[in-house]
Amino acid sequence: MKRQIEPFGDGTVTLRLIEERDLKTILDWRNRDEARVWFKTSDKLTFESHKNWYDRYVNKDDDFFFLIEAGGKPVGQCGIYDVDRASGTAEIGRFLAAPDQAGHGYITRSCGELVRFGIKVLDLSYLFLEVMEQNAKAISIYRRCGFTEESHSVGLIRMGLRRDA
Repeated sequence: MKRQIEPFGDGTVTLRLIEERDLKTILDWRNRDEARVWFKTSDKLTFESHKNWYDRYVNKDDDFFFLIEAGGKPVGQCGIYDVDRASGTAEIGRFLAAPDQAGHGYITRSCGELVRFGIKVLDLSYLFLEVMEQNAKAISIYRRCGFTEESHSVGLIRMGLRRDA
């Protein structure tokens, strides 16, 4: 069962766990043509498949998917998942700005908050992500948040961040 996480943030963005009421909003964001190209699975998702994913998600204790809010308004999404407490590692990702909120710095701020959450709250020592090689904007954000390139494979770059680095 998923542990409850109190909303957290930096004063501009607040990250709170997604709820069933958020599913349509985040599915609409994700199914846009300009957004889907940046996901490993770029097919459009049906609401039924999205709801089925959510029903499995709420029972996982290694996956935290957040709605990003600014001024009480949904502005994006992000997550930290595949949390392995034994090895102190997790993957971050699922970053996506709401269509009318891109360019306001919300994803950069949220990435920083996820790093802080992973290190300070979950007590992880290593975070990683995968990003498409041609997604220069995302790569720039991840670098600003402390991630460094570790490897390249099939159009993807793996980036990592160590707590003590």
